[in-house]
Amino acid sequence: MLVHAQSLLLQLLSGKITSPLFTLSSLLSYLTHNSKHFNTALVYETIINTHVKARLPIEHALPVFDEMLERGFTPTSNTFNALLKFLIKSNDFEKGWWVFQRNKGRVGLDVYTFGILVKGCCENGDLKRGFVVLNEMCDMGLSPNVVIYTTLIDGCCKNGEFEKAKDLFSKMGEVGLVANQYTYTVLINGFLKNGLKKDGFELYEKMKSEGALPDLHTYNCVLKAHCDDGEMSKALKLCDEMRQTGVTCNVVTYNILIDGFCRKRRVQEANKLVDEMKRDGMSPNLITYNMLIDGYCHAGMLGKALNLFDQLKSFGLSPTVITYNILIAGYSRSENPTQILDIVREMEERGISPSKVTYTILIDSFARCNDMEKALQVLSNMKRSNLVLDVCTYGVLINGWCNQGNMKEASKLFRTMGEMNIEPNDVIYNTMIFGYCKEGSSYKSLKLLREMAAKEMTPNAASFNMTIQVLCGDGKWEEAQNLLGGMIKSGLQPSNTLIDMMYKAETINV
Repeated sequence: MLVHAQSLLLQLLSGKITSPLFTLSSLLSYLTHNSKHFNTALVYETIINTHVKARLPIEHALPVFDEMLERGFTPTSNTFNALLKFLIKSNDFEKGWWVFQRNKGRVGLDVYTFGILVKGCCENGDLKRGFVVLNEMCDMGLSPNVVIYTTLIDGCCKNGEFEKAKDLFSKMGEVGLVANQYTYTVLINGFLKNGLKKDGFELYEKMKSEGALPDLHTYNCVLKAHCDDGEMSKALKLCDEMRQTGVTCNVVTYNILIDGFCRKRRVQEANKLVDEMKRDGMSPNLITYNMLIDGYCHAGMLGKALNLFDQLKSFGLSPTVITYNILIAGYSRSENPTQILDIVREMEERGISPSKVTYTILIDSFARCNDMEKALQVLSNMKRSNLVLDVCTYGVLINGWCNQGNMKEASKLFRTMGEMNIEPNDVIYNTMIFGYCKEGSSYKSLKLLREMAAKEMTPNAASFNMTIQVLCGDGKWEEAQNLLGGMIKSGLQPSNTLIDMMYKAETINV
């Protein structure tokens, strides 16, 4: 009977039944004023739940909910939870929060109510409010369950608050809750993604020893950490463990391994994994091809990269701007401008607009070929496309001018960065120092070194070595000696040539 009632209501609410005599208001009025024949509270709840299940505009359900309360009927926690969940899932967390605050003294609340709110807080990046909800729940005498703890732990990890995450994990044990595979996985993933490898690997071992079985997501998290560290033997050993425990690899698993091998320049082994993947009934996706193409490009095997590019198209996959950028960067490193322009032409014929990254790669390619005229033409095209220069674009342009010895243009760009509130990174500083040292300007290179120190950046060894040599050439022995001390203090080793130069200078001065 309830199903039929909801079906009728759905037709009415969605406009499939249209009659001035038969509206939601008239139906609601008739049913709720004939309480001898109908359960009035159930009528209200049926209308609210029909709205939620059909994902109809929530503005129509809220007045019905308010009217129900005003008439003294209390909705079940299930109905209130459904309404709350719908609001939050509809990207209207603040309205959901308002509904909760307004009605929490008038409706029945349970653990699931607070679970919905905690999840909403965490998904909206409002971890502080998530803990407020947790405390309010405990004050009401309700005990948080594993799901609520897991949600908060995940929120802490995503917010970089790992000590809080650890405290919550410990608290679970103290109150007698057993962490499940999802709890372990979100914490392991949080540790590993944020460089806390020791904590992550230790927790993974603890997980197994406590009898919580790792699932596919757990394995993929740990696998990626091994691959990111270049520990491919450990990654393969983990894959064997997966198979022994009956967990089947998916496309993501294979892509993690393929990416790991490609970054180690072991592209043949990566290619074998693609064959294995196919034997397991899985098709390589665009991400797989992008990784392999990038691997072959970095290995200098551009013919193979181009074959894979043609292969992905023949299999019905559409290359994206990322695919084209990988190929353009590969041919840029081999200084093959003709092939680069062919790739750009094909890209545009497919209706794919060059991105900021594309333009930056092209500018870098021409700059490294000492063709700053073409580099500036590309820059003009980039500006015409309403793309704003970023630190990488400035970096490749500055590098091009410095390599040509044109420090006037390089300095102009460096100043423009400041005017545009774009902070130069350590690479740009080191490039500028290299350029000034090449022209023998010890004053300007030393000034930039001091700027770097003020910004807590560490210059590279080349910047120290070259600046000290130029200072010595200018007879500024004391400044050279001080800079050498700073270099050693920062943990960098001066070159033998520099040590000899400083020794001779010291001897002459004595």
